[in-house]
Amino acid sequence: MTIRRHHNLGGIFLRTALAMVLVVAATAVFVAKVVSDQAHEFQTAIEHKLVLRGSDAIALSFNTALMREWDSMHAVARSIGTASQDDINKFMDAVARTGGQVAWAGFAAPDGTIISGSNGYEVGKNVSSKRWFRDGIRVPSVDSITETATNALTGKMEQFLNLSTPVKGANGQKIGVLVYRVRIAWVRSFLFEASKELGIDVVVQDINGDPVIDTRHESTPLPKSLTSSASLRSKSSGVFHLVDGKDGGTYAFAPDFVWNKLPNFGWRVFAVLRRDNISNDLPVLTQVTLATVAAAALCLLGVTLVFLKLLLRPVERLAEDAKSIANGKYVFPEEATSSQEAASLSSALAIIQSKLTPQRSERPPRSTPEATPEPHS
Repeated sequence: MTIRRHHNLGGIFLRTALAMVLVVAATAVFVAKVVSDQAHEFQTAIEHKLVLRGSDAIALSFNTALMREWDSMHAVARSIGTASQDDINKFMDAVARTGGQVAWAGFAAPDGTIISGSNGYEVGKNVSSKRWFRDGIRVPSVDSITETATNALTGKMEQFLNLSTPVKGANGQKIGVLVYRVRIAWVRSFLFEASKELGIDVVVQDINGDPVIDTRHESTPLPKSLTSSASLRSKSSGVFHLVDGKDGGTYAFAPDFVWNKLPNFGWRVFAVLRRDNISNDLPVLTQVTLATVAAAALCLLGVTLVFLKLLLRPVERLAEDAKSIANGKYVFPEEATSSQEAASLSSALAIIQSKLTPQRSERPPRSTPEATPEPHS
């Protein structure tokens, strides 16, 4: 009697190997995804730290430089409070000759008339309508909007930032206003140098949102989403905050990056991380890591397939032999030593086959029915 098997006992190695390939591939993809995501998050964190630390460093450098002019202006104001007209003129001339940061310094009487100016420039002019005068007669101030005027030394039109402070006489009464006309070109060159060293571009806007300084190679408009987010933070503290620009760039924003010692003149400052400042080491490291993961997965898969072949191939052959024995075929199983289970199975099948062989030889042959003679008619 032939025993029919509806389940295929063969193909154990093929199915197991296919399952292992799928498991190893899925594991490798998962590990690669985790490594890639972690690398991206790490890269983003590095970029955020770079732009924040870079912008803070630029703010520190800028404030240090501007504070020198601010302190110089107050020192001159204290000196000219009791000085003669000739001494005041000498002070004004000396200020314009030191360093090139200040293009012009002037001293205006309480009615707004300039009574002394660097190189005699603008003497006699009434500036009572100027914002720096109206604010400076009350408290030390910085103009929130730059002024475009003629440079007294070069004769060229330039942008200036006006610093002003009251001048007090011997009895403490206000006797006028001292103004420092700081060159925006100096501020720009200073920020350009700091930007080059730190790899952080700086975009400065005045209180009206008009650009004052832009250290980028291409002065393109900032993303609207960036300026909108910055507007929401305009009343926050003067420290830099990360802002999402929605264009893949890394930005930080400060409503005013000047120190508390200086008046808040409303300049909005955006720090932009330069793409060429981003290190290429991390992407290379990520590629190496992913390549290592892929190589490890292939090695693991190869070792696993070899192991499965050594372990399951004999079992698969023994399964075929068992199926043949069950179907009444004479098969002597090969001895298997790949595993204890395979050895036990091959031994058991050999014993079964040896016990069935005598029974087949003693079994009487099947008789053939004799023909029945036909009756004679």
